[in-house]
Amino acid sequence: MRMHVVTAAASLTVLLGGCALGSEGSATPSSTDPVSVSPTPTTSVPASPLPGDGATPTAAPPTPADLRSEPRVVAAISDLTTRESVRAGDVLIAAWTPVTWADSSLGCPEPDMSYTQAEVPGELLILRIDAGLYQYHAEGGGAFRYCADPAATYTVRG
Repeated sequence: MRMHVVTAAASLTVLLGGCALGSEGSATPSSTDPVSVSPTPTTSVPASPLPGDGATPTAAPPTPADLRSEPRVVAAISDLTTRESVRAGDVLIAAWTPVTWADSSLGCPEPDMSYTQAEVPGELLILRIDAGLYQYHAEGGGAFRYCADPAATYTVRG
């Protein structure tokens, strides 16, 4: 099975970061508070910026509760199941956020192509299979398309 893994450190932080809260509500784990990573899908976007946005951390917009059932997300999941020969149930939504792409390449420029140099409102969807992360980019409300070699050319919209 061929796997295109997004290696951006901040994307991994979305999935694996954080620490357990101690019994007093502090961010320092105590010796009795285990730190664990849950294999369940993430349905919210972290409060910190995603890779490439260069912004100060702000509260992220809420992730729609029905995101997985949205037809264009269903299509992205279907695309990934075909690419990786897995079942739809194996694909988790790792992150979703509205972004502003730096140009009309939507953060996924192709060699020898020219792109309009204007900001484009859009969305970033990160899907996960096991430890592999896969980026799907969209122009505001449009279809998500797979990006095998993402360029960090966006800012997170709040």
